[in-house]
Amino acid sequence: MKKTFLALAAGIITALTAHAQNKKMNLGADKLKAFQTSETVSEFSGADNKYLVNLKALRDFTKTYKTVTNENWYIVQDGFIAKFKKNNIQNRVDYDKKGNWLTTFRYYGEDQLPREVRHLVKSTYYDYAITLVNEIKTGSKTIYIVHMADKTSWVNLRVCDGEMEVAEQLDKSY
Repeated sequence: MKKTFLALAAGIITALTAHAQNKKMNLGADKLKAFQTSETVSEFSGADNKYLVNLKALRDFTKTYKTVTNENWYIVQDGFIAKFKKNNIQNRVDYDKKGNWLTTFRYYGEDQLPREVRHLVKSTYYDYAITLVNEIKTGSKTIYIVHMADKTSWVNLRVCDGEMEVAEQLDKSY
């Protein structure tokens, strides 16, 4: 049921469209299932309209995110998406039509990156500044897409289970 994540990762990092060397590692990205927001059928917020969302999805959301009250829900072709901001972190939670949780996306800066992931990245790319982190959780896997820049290039890394690979690299001179 879970599809390839590569299309989603490409969508997240479209600002940097050049492809660099890729050594293939199985980082669990092939098992992700997520929705493209271009499939959005309708958007709504407010308690009066929550009846449009699958009850199982609502229960899971309120159990997992007890303090969140400012979420916006989207009905998409294959299910539902909830988006909200908490502690200065953008969040997106995807559910299928039956209300089963699929994937959680979080977008934040270097200061929110887990210490062990930051250490892994900075031990190799110590001259680069981390500009954005995309955290993707599905099942028991957590994948980090780390966007970085130095004076001459941009690099996007994919980090999962203590392994790191270059997803994209672009020379700033282009």
